[in-house]
Amino acid sequence: MNSKQKIASVTSVFKRNLRAKTTVVLNEGGARSSKSYSVCQLFIYKLTNETGKTFLVTRKYLPGLRITAYKLFIDLLKEYGYYNEFDHNKTMRTYALNNNLVFFTSIDEPTKLQSTEFNYIWMEEAEEFTFDDFAMLKTRLSGRINDGKINQIFLTYNPKNENSYINKRLSSLDGVTLIKSTYMDNPNVQKSYVDELENLKKLDERFWRVYGLGEYAMIEGQIYTHVKSTSVFPEAYDFLIYGVDFGYNNPACILKIGIKDKVFYVTELLYCSKLTNADLIRFMKENIPENSYVYADSAEPARIEEIRRSKFKAVPAKKNVCTGIDFVKQCEIFTQPGNVNFNRELRDYVWAVDKQNGNILDEPVKFNDHAMDALRYAIYTNGIANPKKDFPKIIWI
Repeated sequence: MNSKQKIASVTSVFKRNLRAKTTVVLNEGGARSSKSYSVCQLFIYKLTNETGKTFLVTRKYLPGLRITAYKLFIDLLKEYGYYNEFDHNKTMRTYALNNNLVFFTSIDEPTKLQSTEFNYIWMEEAEEFTFDDFAMLKTRLSGRINDGKINQIFLTYNPKNENSYINKRLSSLDGVTLIKSTYMDNPNVQKSYVDELENLKKLDERFWRVYGLGEYAMIEGQIYTHVKSTSVFPEAYDFLIYGVDFGYNNPACILKIGIKDKVFYVTELLYCSKLTNADLIRFMKENIPENSYVYADSAEPARIEEIRRSKFKAVPAKKNVCTGIDFVKQCEIFTQPGNVNFNRELRDYVWAVDKQNGNILDEPVKFNDHAMDALRYAIYTNGIANPKKDFPKIIWI
């Protein structure tokens, strides 16, 4: 091995995808099963070992693509020593290597897919797409082949929706390879996350089946069914507040919540692991105006005091979970497609179920709820601290 060669450690999921000889390859797995990482590695392997090919990496919405598959792909190119800034067209979101071209495009940019033919397509978070989206993409799987390989489309997803087009229409077809994986297929998963996953066996059987075992389960009882999505937010707000959920191994989350005419508009500012409090404060100084109201987890008083000394109005959040949820459910709230992690948590934030008799409990499942906590901290704590002043006048007789 010469000095320029590097060793890339691959998973069993990578090897199974490499061996797949069908046009459609389904990667169905639980949380941290390495499915997305492995397909990303596979695309880079093909990018460096084949030539004259066109690749597509896609998600349903562009904001989600930018912070997941697109970022992972570029990060791995850099890690493996293949990245050259001159080959990366950031405006068009393409990367050229070895006479190949990779497009990073979402379905909500249909003009980018017109008159384009691909050899390999990766649909990340494939359950976000519709069957019509999949069918359209498959028609684009018509790139020229000159090396005996076949054109392939790879789907990666958590099996959340038993009635999804993938489960109902694709998984049983001929010419489809189904690769199932769990966190046990990922040699790099952290023990703390394994413990959190395995704790789901006690907390909620449905979540354990989906996120632990990578199996379909009907997860019902969504808590915030009233939150609506829009791509158009107000240009200005009557008031701004911020919700912060601390984390280190788990993600830290910061939400900006604009209030306009008593309506709440949520923007996900930060959702990232491995941040110290200094990192967090540095981000806040760059993205949040001084003297803003910041409502944070009251279990971390020292961190709140540091934020307060950094010229923010940091307030310990009220942590009455059920009362806070009830308060939030009374508010008109809008999210936007770019709130990728917030929207994912919103869909999965459900009431816990008693394992013995199946009754719904008055508490949410405590798993992947960092944005949901930040939302409640801000809206509920601000709401009870600043009650509405527009009570109707009452004439006592």
